[in-house]
Amino acid sequence: MDAAKAIANAVGDLGLDADVYVIGGAAEGRLTVLSDVDILICVSESKADPWRLRRLILTTAMDKHGLPWDYPIELHIRSKKECNELLRRAKKAIKLR
Repeated sequence: MDAAKAIANAVGDLGLDADVYVIGGAAEGRLTVLSDVDILICVSESKADPWRLRRLILTTAMDKHGLPWDYPIELHIRSKKECNELLRRAKKAIKLR
């Protein structure tokens, strides 16, 4: 979970009004060597470009928090409204921030 914490710390460093969750296989304890770690980032309604946010978050996590550049991580950036629906359907979610 160190990689997930690096992402959560990067979100905090960027001053984003966002909640961060680990979802999918990592949250459910069913990771394999072929798995990636799914991170759901729930941002306040804004006009922020999710691709730009993804790049900023990953770069900050790598540069400041030691996230390896080749770590298999998948960021899902959604509005808080969209997140509510996703979290309701998720089997398990671990809130990091």
